[in-house]
Amino acid sequence: MPYVRRLQKVGSGTLTVSLPSRWVKAKGVSAGDVVEITEMADGSLRLSTEARPRVKHTAVTFDAGKFSDKGLLNRLIVGAYLQGSEEIRVISGEGLPGELQSSISKTIDMLPGVEVVEQTYRRVIIQSFVDPERFPFDVLIKRIQVMLTTIINDLAEAARTGRTDLLYDIERIENKIDELYFLCVRQIFIGVKSRVHGEMAADNYLTAIGDRLVVRALEEMADSVKMAAGELNLLSQHSVDANLRMSIAKLIESIQVLLGKTMKAFFSLDAALANEVIETTTRDWGEHISYSEIFPSESGDASVAVIMRNILWNIISVARNCKIIAEVTLNRFVRTPSRLVELETI
Repeated sequence: MPYVRRLQKVGSGTLTVSLPSRWVKAKGVSAGDVVEITEMADGSLRLSTEARPRVKHTAVTFDAGKFSDKGLLNRLIVGAYLQGSEEIRVISGEGLPGELQSSISKTIDMLPGVEVVEQTYRRVIIQSFVDPERFPFDVLIKRIQVMLTTIINDLAEAARTGRTDLLYDIERIENKIDELYFLCVRQIFIGVKSRVHGEMAADNYLTAIGDRLVVRALEEMADSVKMAAGELNLLSQHSVDANLRMSIAKLIESIQVLLGKTMKAFFSLDAALANEVIETTTRDWGEHISYSEIFPSESGDASVAVIMRNILWNIISVARNCKIIAEVTLNRFVRTPSRLVELETI
């Protein structure tokens, strides 16, 4: 039975609505009780009197003595962190040699919000102090976008002016993006585990899959920018025509525009803009692209040509990852009712 209520303003900006008395009596709720409000896929709100299930945290223990490949051990530590483990223990009855402890420490340094709380010769205990509520996924993604935009701008400026100091800033910022990437993936897993089940479960999982693709695409873009910066650093050791530098800068600037459109489409769920990104990427950065088309007049020595090809390949990689995010946007759009999409359960 639908109920109609008028919204009431309380304070400077809070809106409230009264609950129907029949529903209140049927549910047995009263003033002071806690209810849960969940935003549904279609934009409606679901009110529940059931308490949110407590998220169980896990502790993972690795016996280092059973690992012949220490690289595998470190990757599993990262995996445990990404899966949301609150405590990670590395033990060994035979002892943890200094070289292994140093390797574990380097791995931990890549993971935001974790610290070693106990370290002895036979065990290392790592704990996470990240509060999931403080780091919403969208906020982290926007932060990565800002940092990615910064290093692409620096890359274009370095190409235009030959300033190598900007290239070192790119490497520093890319390392920070890697840290945020790990935190994003962790938040995705924790979010799936903590959200309600039932009718929302399928949408939660689909959203999580899309989010995972998006954050991975952004991380790979940052990797590509970092590698392009390395190639530009090599290029600075050669005598290169100013027009060629400007051609590189213009290519990078076009990618910057493409990234801006991609993320605007993603956050606003703009299907038309996402489609424009896909068409642009397919037309300008598709499989047909050739080095001679981009740099038709470039006829320098072989070493310069190799560097230019590597720069171009990394620029193409950024564009194609924009396409992946645009595809996620379209997939999400068709799950959201709008004037273009009508959903019904059959």
